[in-house]
Amino acid sequence: MSIKAITQMMERLIEIHEPLHDLAVKKVEPIKKGDMKVLEAIVREEAKLAYKLQTTEMLRSKVVRTFLLEQGEAKEAVTMSDVKRFATVEEKLQLEQLQLKLVDDVQKLKTQNEMNQELIEESLRFVNLSLDLMLPHKEDVSYDPRSRDDEPFENAHSIFDSKA
Repeated sequence: MSIKAITQMMERLIEIHEPLHDLAVKKVEPIKKGDMKVLEAIVREEAKLAYKLQTTEMLRSKVVRTFLLEQGEAKEAVTMSDVKRFATVEEKLQLEQLQLKLVDDVQKLKTQNEMNQELIEESLRFVNLSLDLMLPHKEDVSYDPRSRDDEPFENAHSIFDSKA
C-alpha cells in the first residue's frame, strides 16, 4: 500500500459527499411542500450513496491500516498524523488538503441535514396543530361544568330492559 492509495480513497469519499450534500439541499423544497413522492425518491438515492460511503470508508480504513502495518506501525486507532509521518512533504500537503476538504464537506452535509431535520419537526408541529384544531376535545363538547372525565356516569342504567 502507498500514500497514493490513501489519497485515492479520500478523493472517493469527497466524490461521494458532494452528491450527498446536493441531495440534502434538494430535500428542502419537497419537505416544505410535503411532496412525499419526491422526498422518497431522494431518500432512496441518499441510501444508495450512504451505503457506498460506508463501504468506501471501510476500504479506506483497511488501506490505512495495511499501509501502517507495512511501515511497522501496529495501532488499532490510527490518525492522519500517523500516516503523515511516513509521507513526503508533497504527499503531506496533498493529504492535508484532502483532509480539510473532507472535513468541510462533512460539516456542510451535517449542517444541511440539521436544517432539514428542523424543517421536518416544524412540519410535524404544524400537522399536529392542524389535527388538534380539527378534532373536538371533550371539554369542547361537554357543556356541563360539573361533569368530570374521571367519574363514572351517574345512574348508569342500560337502555335495554333486562326483564323483557
